[in-house]
Amino acid sequence: MSLIRNSKQVRQTIDFTGVQSGKIHPTDIDVVLEFDNEVLILMEVKRIGNKIPIGQRLVLERIANSWHTKKSVVFYVTHDFKNDNKDIPLDKCSVESIYLKKEWKPAKQNINLIDCLKGFSEKWNIKKLKL
Repeated sequence: MSLIRNSKQVRQTIDFTGVQSGKIHPTDIDVVLEFDNEVLILMEVKRIGNKIPIGQRLVLERIANSWHTKKSVVFYVTHDFKNDNKDIPLDKCSVESIYLKKEWKPAKQNINLIDCLKGFSEKWNIKKLKL
């Protein structure tokens, strides 16, 4: 069963026109997981070959850097789903790189997102993250 209540509304684009200041404009974060005010996991999802724009990358890094515990991470998640009329199954996506301790590193062999989450769940003892 999908967690998406209304797919048509999810597909609606938010137009940032008029809410920019020069080259600065709003950005979004695709996925946020937070556990007990202790762990923060942020994710940006892009089609393979697309990179995170500099401004968006800086926002993700700054949020992770400012988290009050050492348990904060950003995943750059990629997919190769070409059918724009179908939802992207996040559990089938791969983690291409990981921002941890103020440094981006390539993920090991583009690990599946679920496997990566399981690894961090074990590493950080996230009891509420059961996949």
